[in-house]
Amino acid sequence: MAIVAITMKLLLVACLALISLTPPASSIHTCPSHQSCVDKKICEVSDDSGRGKLGVRVLDLSCGPSQVCCDKAQLESYYIEIEYRKQRQGNPWLFTTTTTTTTITAKADEGYKSCGLLKECVPRHLCKTGVVNEDGRYIIKARINEDSNFGCRSVEQCCPLDDQIEEEKNPNLRSVQDFQFKGCGYSNPRGLYYTLDGYNDNESIFGEFPWMIALMDMEGNFICGGTLIHPQLVLTSAHNVANYTEDSLLARAGDWDLNTQTERLPYQMRRISRMHRHENFNKLTFYNDIALLVLERPFQLAPHIQPVCLPPPESPQLSEQLERAQCLATGWGHSNSSSRTMEHLLKRIVLPVVDHESCQRLLRLTVLGRRYRLHDSFICAGGVKGRDTCKGDGGSPLFCMMPGQPDRYQLAGIVSWGIECAEKDVPAAYANVAYLRSWIDEKMVECGFPPSENV
Repeated sequence: MAIVAITMKLLLVACLALISLTPPASSIHTCPSHQSCVDKKICEVSDDSGRGKLGVRVLDLSCGPSQVCCDKAQLESYYIEIEYRKQRQGNPWLFTTTTTTTTITAKADEGYKSCGLLKECVPRHLCKTGVVNEDGRYIIKARINEDSNFGCRSVEQCCPLDDQIEEEKNPNLRSVQDFQFKGCGYSNPRGLYYTLDGYNDNESIFGEFPWMIALMDMEGNFICGGTLIHPQLVLTSAHNVANYTEDSLLARAGDWDLNTQTERLPYQMRRISRMHRHENFNKLTFYNDIALLVLERPFQLAPHIQPVCLPPPESPQLSEQLERAQCLATGWGHSNSSSRTMEHLLKRIVLPVVDHESCQRLLRLTVLGRRYRLHDSFICAGGVKGRDTCKGDGGSPLFCMMPGQPDRYQLAGIVSWGIECAEKDVPAAYANVAYLRSWIDEKMVECGFPPSENV
């Protein structure tokens, strides 16, 4: 009987705990200045905002509150990097050939992994493959063609011992040492050090888009994408960081393969000192889906870490430019709606910008219904079968080539939401950076930074 009594008490405590966690059935709220009280049915019938039907590009939190599924290799890499950076000296983005650096690298790698008779998995820039392209970068075979690489990671090469070269003899070292920042928005169209054999236009090359940011939690879990617009400023989507505070996020720049620690140039990590979400962000309709993050200290610019340009304020001329330009989106999110895992190599997708009227017309053919009204704070892109951003890409950039300036880009949008992923004639919605440019400038000045100029 005593056991039954104890059990009943435990059940009662559990039930009371559940009740205490349940929100009240109703509560009294006052309307904000731009709303008024009307009957619920009238509100539902008249709603044209897509409320409750928008598919935001966030990760599925299947591990419970405030958690996401994360590869062990990624966590392991994070903790190795923390220890590695505590001991490194000098330039934070350029590998040196000092005894200290060599020792730490060996400690982190614990020796190269064997991948065959007298062969080891080594960083690809330390292996002579016998085939060199015209600008001196070694040809590699990434995960597109893994069978020939015998289990080595994407930034490694299964290399015969006789073909391995020392770090200081790398023929590309000089170009890295001579790096000079020449202005915002310049991509590395041929990447840095690596190119892809079997390249299929859906995966970027290392360093190709140096403004890409990965936002992580304090345990190294990937949260969402972001865009570097200044050495100390990152733009992302408001909905992706709505449940986080400044001290719970880290910004990671210069990353490419989230599952490896042996990239030729390491990423840099920075804490967030201030977070500004748009005051009129609507969590139901995702209007004004933008946030500005101020880093604790600036990133040190490098070949693989550089800001993108901001567009001028919205105008008919700019809209026409963007619709004609080559535009791309990048991110580590799922490749499609049915994919169960994120991409570990940064993907790149060429997408057409869709004009506002055409996008609204196409979206009205979806579950949003024939009265859906596309807000001015959105810009649309996509609608091409098999090409789209998807879950996990939230906060990542949509950027377009600047007129008359090949390989130089300006930020057009920030991944926000979509109806499914990669469906024909169903564009996705992005936060409209040109429309929100005045807000960005206002927050930059408020934080002590001059408004961004494309220089």
